[in-house]
Amino acid sequence: MPLPASLLRFGPVIAQALLVLAGAGILALYPPREGALVLVALDGRDAGRLVQPAIDAGVQITGRGPLANMLIVRGERHRLARLVPGGVLVLAAPALWCGAEARR
Repeated sequence: MPLPASLLRFGPVIAQALLVLAGAGILALYPPREGALVLVALDGRDAGRLVQPAIDAGVQITGRGPLANMLIVRGERHRLARLVPGGVLVLAAPALWCGAEARR
């Protein structure tokens, strides 16, 4: 089945826009060297199991994330590196998840 002419004409523009949006999303969630971070259990299980390994890594637990498999911590990113091979994703914590009020 041939592609519609509009897709052929605008396909490169759409692809470039998607790449820009993906890049912006990656930059927004890239974890800072130090500060508020979100630990995400990639297996979908409750994040409560991440509490002790995070404490052992030397970070401070600040709360739960919006989903059951998320844990918000404060500390240094490099300390959490050993959790990543165990199925944990480390992301930047948006301010709203960390108790900061939205700016108006």
